[in-house]
Formats: sequence, C-alpha cells, structure tokens
Amino acid sequence: MRTSMKIVFILMFGFTLTITTGCAPTLISISTPEIQTVANSHYTAQFEPLAENKNYFDSFRLKVVNKTRQDLEIDWNKTRYLYNGRDIGVFVFEGIKPENIKSLTISPDIVPEGQSFTKDISPFKLLAREPLTNKGKNAGKITFGPIPKGENGIFLFIRQNGNTIKEKMTVKITEKEVQK
Repeated sequence: MRTSMKIVFILMFGFTLTITTGCAPTLISISTPEIQTVANSHYTAQFEPLAENKNYFDSFRLKVVNKTRQDLEIDWNKTRYLYNGRDIGVFVFEGIKPENIKSLTISPDIVPEGQSFTKDISPFKLLAREPLTNKGKNAGKITFGPIPKGENGIFLFIRQNGNTIKEKMTVKITEKEVQK
C-alpha cells in the first residue's frame, strides 16, 4: 500500500510541476522606439533591432535613403556600436572578412544618388561561435549573440565629396514578461 501511495504522490507532483512549468512567463525583448529615424539634408536613416523568430534581439537593420544627387559612402571602419553611451566597436555583417575587421579595412557601402540601401548588422563584440567540437554543419558557425538590455545604438559615419556626416541613433532595449 505504501508503494502505491508513493507512486501516486510522485505522479501528482510530476503533473503539477509540468503544468506550472508550462505556464511560466517568458521574457521577450522590446525596443523603444521600435525603429529610430534621423533625417538631414543628405539622407534619412533608420535603425531597427531585429529578433527573427527569437524572444531577444540579435542584430539591427540599417536603412539609408540618399536624398542628394551624389553617391553617399557608409564608412564601416568609423561607424560604431554604442552601448549605454560608450563606443563598443565596429559592426559586422554577412560577407565581411575577419582580416578586414582586425585591420579596420572594411570596404564602404555606396548608396547611389536618390536610392535606398538596407543591411542587417550586428556588433562585433556580441558574435558567438558554435564550439568546433560540435559535430555537423554548425561546428564553428558564427552567429549573432543577444543584444543586451539598455541603450543600444549606432554612430553612423557617412561621407560625400570628402565631407563626413555623422549621426547617432539609439533605442532602449528592455524585457517584458508574457504568458505562453
């Protein structure tokens, strides 16, 4: 009789644990504002945190619209990731070479006159790499790490005809509890 009572107690405890764990709140990242926009006589720029099917932001989308009749050049070597007002380093993106990051010889992107340009970027300091010991196609794969809570931003350097136009854009990342 004691053994059957223990089994019933264990099953009830397990069921209760499963139910309460399944209803536990989930934390999700939110951005204020959702998209930060700046505009000047040369361009309009948008800076937007991206979550891509995750509960947290892991990258940003930068969009620049050239409002002039001459090309603009985004200087990735001087454009910086800002965290809580501090310069934390450069941004990286698909196709960038590690040696260019280290030597700060990242090629600029050109925004043609009257055109728009969009690129998904992530802070270099937040990159994560799958362990090389993992087996399969993800061994050593580089992925974007989570964007931390707090003020996150970009100090954007754009050149046109030898002149530099600088803009700071920031968003505040916080977490919110939601029920599953």
